[in-house]
Amino acid sequence: MVKARVPPERQGAMFDYVLASDGLYLNAERAELEVFFRIAPAEVRGLSPGRPAFNFWRPLVPGNLIEEVFRIATRYAEYSKETLFWLEHSELNPYDEGWLIRQPAQTRTAASCRPYGGQDEHYQRAIIEIHSHHSMPARFSSTDDRDETGFRIYGVIGRLPEAPEIRMRVSVYGYFWEIPACWVLDLPEGLRDCNENAEES
Repeated sequence: MVKARVPPERQGAMFDYVLASDGLYLNAERAELEVFFRIAPAEVRGLSPGRPAFNFWRPLVPGNLIEEVFRIATRYAEYSKETLFWLEHSELNPYDEGWLIRQPAQTRTAASCRPYGGQDEHYQRAIIEIHSHHSMPARFSSTDDRDETGFRIYGVIGRLPEAPEIRMRVSVYGYFWEIPACWVLDLPEGLRDCNENAEES
């Protein structure tokens, strides 16, 4: 993965589709990141192959903040409850490379965590959204697929507390690409990256 690669110039307001010899790709950009990844494999003669790209224009989330997320998620895992975190970045914040963790007011159950209404401003500022699956594996569920339809980075933590693991993906309005967590997070020791050896696409 050449993360510094520049995808084709975008033309659409939200994202572009790009046809390559190996399938259909999606190209999208916001202030914090740009992605170019395949959403449908195909064989198309006469075109150049696509090359996935991920450019993150913010510092990695520091390990101490991820440790805090892990600590809080583990506490709720003792009661078999999921919990939700929003991570936002501001250049005006002099601490933790500008990152801030926010726990929105929410309902927590064994199968879901839902933020209360009236928090749109904080939600819109979030670049990364992470939730926990307590003792269950770190896998995105069909419910997650229905809910995670913004253009941002999503993560799920699972197998708490015995064998903690994390899985990350980019969502572009419901198109998903799983990525190594180390592309956006400085992972603390002991937290396994489920996509550590993920292929490009």
